[in-house]
Amino acid sequence: MQVADVAASEQGRWARFFSVSFTIVTLLNINYTLLRSARNAIVVTDLGGGARSIPWFELVGTMPGSLIMTLLLAWALHRYPIQKVFTVTLSIFVLFFLWFAFSLYPKLALWQYEWPWLPWTASMGFFVMAELWKIALFTLLFWGMINQYVPFDLAKKYYAPLMLGTSLGSMLAAPLVSLCTTSLLIVPTWENSLESLVTALTLVSVIIFICFSWLVKILQADRMTVQDKGPRLSVWSGLSVVFRSPYLLLLAWVTVADYIAYALGEVLFLDLLKQRYPDPREYCHFMGDLSFWNGLITAFSALVITPYLLKRCRWVVASLVTPVCLLLTEGLFFLCVCSSRLSYRLDLLILLGSLFFCIVRAAKYTLFDTSKEISFLLLSPLEKMQGKLVVDGMCGRLGRGGGSLCSLILIQLAGGVLASAPLAGVLAVVISGSCVIATSRLGALVEKRQEAVAES
Repeated sequence: MQVADVAASEQGRWARFFSVSFTIVTLLNINYTLLRSARNAIVVTDLGGGARSIPWFELVGTMPGSLIMTLLLAWALHRYPIQKVFTVTLSIFVLFFLWFAFSLYPKLALWQYEWPWLPWTASMGFFVMAELWKIALFTLLFWGMINQYVPFDLAKKYYAPLMLGTSLGSMLAAPLVSLCTTSLLIVPTWENSLESLVTALTLVSVIIFICFSWLVKILQADRMTVQDKGPRLSVWSGLSVVFRSPYLLLLAWVTVADYIAYALGEVLFLDLLKQRYPDPREYCHFMGDLSFWNGLITAFSALVITPYLLKRCRWVVASLVTPVCLLLTEGLFFLCVCSSRLSYRLDLLILLGSLFFCIVRAAKYTLFDTSKEISFLLLSPLEKMQGKLVVDGMCGRLGRGGGSLCSLILIQLAGGVLASAPLAGVLAVVISGSCVIATSRLGALVEKRQEAVAES
């Protein structure tokens, strides 16, 4: 009877873990969707000067910012409890967005004549902080803590349903974006819409803080501590660990290649959207609608496709879906851009770009991310800790930065975003193909480790 009570207690603890974790995933992605919609509107149609600014912001802002942030978080996590690090990080982000929306943005119209560089710089600051939100709070801190506690056998059970929170967050954020960008509750100006979006983000962040504190208590119920999980190494030591492991090297390249290929198509798609929706409020509203459909497709993948493939198929089958979808949808999008006249086919190109945007993101947020997290669980404690820090904290940003550098070079050579489409399309297809090959090779290594874990 005592054994049954212990088993029931443990089962209840994991049920509480899932419910709280699912809530956090959903709320973090609600805020990320709000930020992404506002970010694209600010950069493409408002302050940033168009989609061609995005590669610059990625290269000189987000990429170095993510590296610095990763170093700071690694330093903080080795010295302070993860709950404190999460709280401080969350507070910094929220305070920045409140300051931007309610203090800086209303004054930009007055200051731009005295300091003409200020609007462009301000839009870059918002863009970078919006991008770092998900990397810091979701990828590094949330998943970094989860991976320290969840055993491999439970990962397949919980990780795929947890990814459903990303789609639910996108779907719930869509009506919020629409409400904040219409005249139902506010005066129909972009400044008021931005303030409403940031206010909603702040309220959701308070709930995130409460849920994360509860999650830490649940996971530490057995008196384990997050900090004592293997040796404390620097990020540079982590790089040496990655370079010595073919497994981690392939995982790193898959992450980098996926971001580079996607970034090449995203810049072109966002530039096309500006021609269709030149007003920031309309642009932001469309991004909210796009997030809803992205969430709907992601939900279907999380509920049906991902659990089926993870249970019935080998790891490599599930992990190959994302690079194959990227290769096919992005290849079709670039092919149509290069072969059709934009003035007559703008709606068709936006439709194809939307399919590329939604399908690839849905596959990434479910199959790709779930497969990647499962692959980390097969590593030793040293490789798990350092690999997570390098692959998620650095390689993703290096991929975005690499994609941005390629976009900048191609735009300069071709003379514009749309003019660079043929060269960008060829490069995106080649890199997507390399991602498919690397994933296949990584699958063989994953299966060997799975067999070793099963035997032990």
